[in-house]
Amino acid sequence: MALAWPASLRPSEMTWGIVNNSRAFTSTLSNAQQIVGQPGAYWQCTITFGLLTRKQERQLSSFLGELDGMFGTFNMPAFTRRRANSVGSLKVVSGLAQSRVIQVGGAAPNAPMFSLGDYLTIAGEMFEVVTPAVANAQGQAVVQVNKRIRKTLVVGAVIEYLNPYSEMRLTQDTWSMTVRQVVSSGSYQFREAF
Repeated sequence: MALAWPASLRPSEMTWGIVNNSRAFTSTLSNAQQIVGQPGAYWQCTITFGLLTRKQERQLSSFLGELDGMFGTFNMPAFTRRRANSVGSLKVVSGLAQSRVIQVGGAAPNAPMFSLGDYLTIAGEMFEVVTPAVANAQGQAVVQVNKRIRKTLVVGAVIEYLNPYSEMRLTQDTWSMTVRQVVSSGSYQFREAF
């Protein structure tokens, strides 16, 4: 069971990105390349805390301790991609493995559903919307996303789009923080857990 991120801990800096699962084969004669893309892309992030108070230091160190290194997982919020406007109770209509499109239902008819760059989370897996999506008369839309779906999505699964998150884990078993007289700081690396 993934832990919840402590709401009172806000990093001073975050680096987000995707690690795609492509392989390049380069000819030693002509330098021509063939690229093979596979499912299995994942989010990675580095979070930095510039100034932690003693209370925040205790919260962070106990949270990292509870993760038990790479073993534990948690839900990392997408702090900058939260939405205030609800478009309905969105659910998966279909989403096939290895596809980059998700059919979504539950929106208001003929209303804008997603804008370019919106994040959405389904069963702990976060996606980024790469083209705007508008609901049809039945409140459904086909949503193009930034990475291939790893396994077929469950029909009727709830879509979290107001407060999206990615289920993450530490990239290594060790962590540390710099402790000063009054404040502390640290930087930590995570990757999507699956």
